[in-house]
Amino acid sequence: MKNNFSKKNKSTKEKEFNKEKVNINSVHGADINSAAELYGLEADKIIDFSSNINPFIVDSMDKIVAAGVGSLQKYPDIKYRRLRKNIADYLGVGDSQVIPGNGATEIIYLLMRNLSGRLAIINPTFSEYRKGAEIAGLSVVDFVMDWKKDFKLDLDEIYRRKDEFDSIFICNPNNPDGSVREIKKLLEFAEKEGKLLIVDETFIEFADSEKDRSLVNMVEKSKNLFIIRAVTKFFGIPGIRLGYGISSNRELLQKMYDEKEPWTINSFADSASDFIFKEEEYIRKSKEYFSKERVCMINEINKIDGIKAFNSDANFILVRFENRNVLDVKENLLKRAGLLIRDASNFIGLDSSFARVAIKNHEQNIVLVDAIRSVLGE
Repeated sequence: MKNNFSKKNKSTKEKEFNKEKVNINSVHGADINSAAELYGLEADKIIDFSSNINPFIVDSMDKIVAAGVGSLQKYPDIKYRRLRKNIADYLGVGDSQVIPGNGATEIIYLLMRNLSGRLAIINPTFSEYRKGAEIAGLSVVDFVMDWKKDFKLDLDEIYRRKDEFDSIFICNPNNPDGSVREIKKLLEFAEKEGKLLIVDETFIEFADSEKDRSLVNMVEKSKNLFIIRAVTKFFGIPGIRLGYGISSNRELLQKMYDEKEPWTINSFADSASDFIFKEEEYIRKSKEYFSKERVCMINEINKIDGIKAFNSDANFILVRFENRNVLDVKENLLKRAGLLIRDASNFIGLDSSFARVAIKNHEQNIVLVDAIRSVLGE
């Protein structure tokens, strides 16, 4: 298939953009507006495969949002009593073990400001862990899972290097590869060595057998565990901004509360917690959909010559282009088909052959697979 543009005759604007792509479009997904502005596209016409959001939304979301309107002329409860109880009931933990935030990002940054010493981070992973740690003045120690070994977690290396760090951070399922690791032994190690294990479970609700693979049921037993989650990904409402931390480490939680700014969570998010966690049919259907669709999508991608899709337990898939630069593929997909994928080259341990794609509705997924096949088959 012939390109719709000449690689040799890019405009000056496109050349300038290419120099900035890693800085602008690779730090996070969902920078639709920059992409639309560059190529003269309408933002609402772009299908966004760069952000990992459930494409389905609770049927009664309009009523849920409307329920929050009545609270707009009042300040939210500064202690978020109702919100904490709703989250606690959903997870089966105590409400005193919950700290809510304006998205998981607020919890990450708040936590970093209340850690001390050296923080180990399991890479490749979400960039905000490192950014939050560095802003807080923490020393960062890197562990890197090798993609050539399917991102296997090397516990032996962690044990050998135990004197190099005081806390350790892992994303589970991990972003960007999407796999869940068995990390109970990592928690046992943290407890034995007196270290804090921080687990970002933002995408755990998309995984099969979630309750068996999450460490939430270990929170009560271990003060060496801190879990981070987000409402926005699984329930498809990133605009509401609601995340939370869970821990039985009361000293750490109190430090975070002492430093937490007041009223960071708006009335809509507070009100929504009365409803969304009880949407059992939505939760069941979402889990069933992603369990089947990610297997289907991985299989279809792996039928295409020149690309490998890694196994995933989440709502996104990491892919590697064997003979193409991700920026070239990304640009082709955007200009030809209005599809935006996530350049994953800026993740530690990855290079310019990697991209991450979200799992959207089945029809959109077919469009993406066909477009990738066309671009790689030219």
